[in-house]
Amino acid sequence: MRIILSLLLILGQVFGYAQSVATLHLMPVPKSIILENSKFPLTSGFTVSVIAEKTDSMLLSAANRMFETLNRRTGLYFRQELINDHNNSDTASLVILVHMQAGMTIGVDESYQLTVSNRQLRLEANTTIGALRGMQTILQLMDRDQSGFYFPAVSIQDAPRFAWRGLMIDVARHFIPADVIKRNIEAMAAVKMNVLHLHLSDDEGFRVESKRFPLLQEKGSNGQYFTQAEIRDMIAFAQARGIIIVPEFDIPGHATSWLAGYPDLATKPGLYVPGPPLKFDRSKPLDLMQVMQVVQNTAKPTFQPTKEEVYVFLDQFFGEMANLFPGPYVHIGADENDGIAWKKDSVVSAFMKNNHLTTANDMQAYFVNKVWGILAKYGKTTIGWNELFAKNLPKNVIVQVWSPMSPPNLIQQIMDQGNPVIISKGIYLDYFLPAYIHYSIAFPSEEILGGEAAQWSEMADAENIETRIWPRAAAVAERFWSPKTVDDVSDMYRRLFIISDELAESGLLHQANYNRMVIRFSNGYNLTATKTLLDVLTPVKGFRRMFGLWSLPESYVYPNAPLVRPADIAMVDPPEKWAFRQLVKEYLRTKNPAAEKAVREQLIIWSGNYQELKLLFASFPLAKEIEPHAKNLSALSQVCLEALDMYHAGKQPGTQWIATQQALLKAASGSAGEMELSVLPELNALISQQLMPLPPSYTLF
Repeated sequence: MRIILSLLLILGQVFGYAQSVATLHLMPVPKSIILENSKFPLTSGFTVSVIAEKTDSMLLSAANRMFETLNRRTGLYFRQELINDHNNSDTASLVILVHMQAGMTIGVDESYQLTVSNRQLRLEANTTIGALRGMQTILQLMDRDQSGFYFPAVSIQDAPRFAWRGLMIDVARHFIPADVIKRNIEAMAAVKMNVLHLHLSDDEGFRVESKRFPLLQEKGSNGQYFTQAEIRDMIAFAQARGIIIVPEFDIPGHATSWLAGYPDLATKPGLYVPGPPLKFDRSKPLDLMQVMQVVQNTAKPTFQPTKEEVYVFLDQFFGEMANLFPGPYVHIGADENDGIAWKKDSVVSAFMKNNHLTTANDMQAYFVNKVWGILAKYGKTTIGWNELFAKNLPKNVIVQVWSPMSPPNLIQQIMDQGNPVIISKGIYLDYFLPAYIHYSIAFPSEEILGGEAAQWSEMADAENIETRIWPRAAAVAERFWSPKTVDDVSDMYRRLFIISDELAESGLLHQANYNRMVIRFSNGYNLTATKTLLDVLTPVKGFRRMFGLWSLPESYVYPNAPLVRPADIAMVDPPEKWAFRQLVKEYLRTKNPAAEKAVREQLIIWSGNYQELKLLFASFPLAKEIEPHAKNLSALSQVCLEALDMYHAGKQPGTQWIATQQALLKAASGSAGEMELSVLPELNALISQQLMPLPPSYTLF
C-alpha cells in the first residue's frame, strides 16, 4: 500500500490532474468516446427516470441497483427513494431510454449510447441488455475532485467486439458455494461479461442435485453440491444481470464422480470413489517425463460408449437438467479422453472393429454424436472442448479451443467446417500468468463467437478463488469487449487496479480474503512484515505448481485439505509490483527526487524485513518455504540502496561490483515454495539503471 500511495502522489505532482480520456477509469474501454470540457455535478437532488414501452422489471431492478451503488459510494443521500415505471420524466438528472424489452441471449443487441452534459445524463439503448451494459459504464464514469462528485461530460457509442464473453469456474475439484458464485456474477456484470460457464462434474466431484438419479450427488459429491433450488436462484440472479449460465457435465472421461453412484455406466465395473484419477509417487519430486508416463499408462474412469443403457441414462439425466437450466447451451466436456480404458476393453475393441472405428477419436466421435442427438431432442446446443472436434461433427456444435498444444490452424479448421468457436487458449487463469499476457492475446479471426477465461480449481477453493480470478478477469473482459486497437498495457494496469477497488467496494472478496489469509499466515507474529513480503511474491507460472502439488504428501491434496500455503495466498499479479515498477520507471526517466525518495523508502522497508520475520520462520513450517525470498529481498534491497547512493553521487559502479550483484540476482530468480519474487526486474533496473521490457510470454512447463 505504501508503494501505491507514493506512486499516486508522485504522478499527481508530475502530470497534474487535467481531465483527459487517458484519465478516465472505464474498463472495458468503450468503442467510441469523446470527452468534453465540462462536467455534471452529482448532488443529493440527483434523479433517475426510466422510459420504456412497457414495464420492464429487469430494467427497473438494474436501475435501482445502480442508483443504490451511487448513493452508497457518494454518501449524498439522494432525495429520490425508488425508481419505478412512474418515474418517466424526460427532465430527470439521468434519463434511461430503452426501445425494446429483452433478456440475455447470445447475439442480442448489447449496444448503448451515453451522453453526459453539464445539465443531464442520457442513456439510450435498443434493448434492456444494452441499458444494463450502459449503467455499468455510468458507475465507472463517476469521479470526484475538490468540488465533490461529478460525471465528466462525454459522448459514448458502445457495442461489444464479440458476442460470447465468458468466465468458466470449476466447482468440481474444490466445491465453490453459491454465495461465491453470486459475487463472481456481480463482478462479471461490472465488466460486461455475459456467460458464466460452470464446470459441474469431474473426477473429484458431482456438484448438482439430481432427483432422477440421486446417487450422483449422494455418492459423488462428498456432501458438497448445489441443490436444484440453489441452481434456480443462481440462474435468476445471473439473468437479472444479463448473464447466461451454461452447465458443463464432463463426459465420457473425467467421470469418476458419475460412476461412484452408477458404476454400471463404466467401461470397467468396480468401486469408484471421487478423487484425482492419477496416482503419483510422492516420495520424490516429479519431472515432466515421469508425469507423462503416468498420464499415458493410466486407464482413467470412462463411460462405456457401446452400451445402449448408457444413452438411456444420459437421455433421462439431460432431460432433467434441460428443465433445470433454461438456457440454450449444455457443455459436455469431452476433453482429455485418451481412450486407454477403451483400448483395454474387449467389448469396446470388438465394437470398434465391427463398426470400422479405427481410433479412440473415432469412438469418441460416435459417443459425442449420440449425446448431441439427446441434447438436440431437448432443444439444447452442444458445446465441447477442442478434443471433440471431428470430421463429421454436427455443424451447430460449438467447439471451445483450450489446449496450449493445439496446432495454430485448428481454429481455422473448425471454422472452415462450419462450427462456431469459443477461445480459451491463452486465457487459462490457473496458469498464474500476469494480466498483460492474457491481455495481449491475438484472436485469429473476428468471426469467432467469442472467448472465455477459465479458472480450474485444483489449487483454488472457496476462500482464494476470487483472488485467483480477479482482477485479472477484468483485463480479459476488456479484450472481449473493446476494439482490438485498445492495447496499451500500462493504461490497462492503471485502470485494472481502480476497477479492482470498485469490485471490492461492491462486495467481491478478492482483497478481503487475501488480507484474511495473510493475517492467518502471520501466525500472531509481525503482520505488517508478513504482508510486506507476501505482497511482492507470486506463484510460479504454468504447470509448475501442479507438478509441485503432485509431489506433496497425500494429506495436502485431500478434497477437504486447506489451501493455506504461501503459494495459495499470494496474489497472482500483485498491484505492489506494478506500482513499484512505475516508481522505478519514473525515477529512471526523470531522476525525479520525489520518485527517488519513494524508491529509497520502499527499499529500506524491504532491506529490514527479513529480520522482522525471523521468529515467524523459526516457528511456522509453512513460512519456512519462503524464507529464501525474504533473505534475497532484503539483500537485494541493500544492494539497490548502495547503487542509488553511487548514481546519486555521480559515480559509476565497478565491473566487479555489478558482476557480484548480477550473481545475487540470478540466485534470487529461482523458486522456493512454488513462489517467485515478482520485483526482481525492477531491482535489477536500479542496479543497471535500465528497466527491461516485460517478457512477452512464459513457459508453461
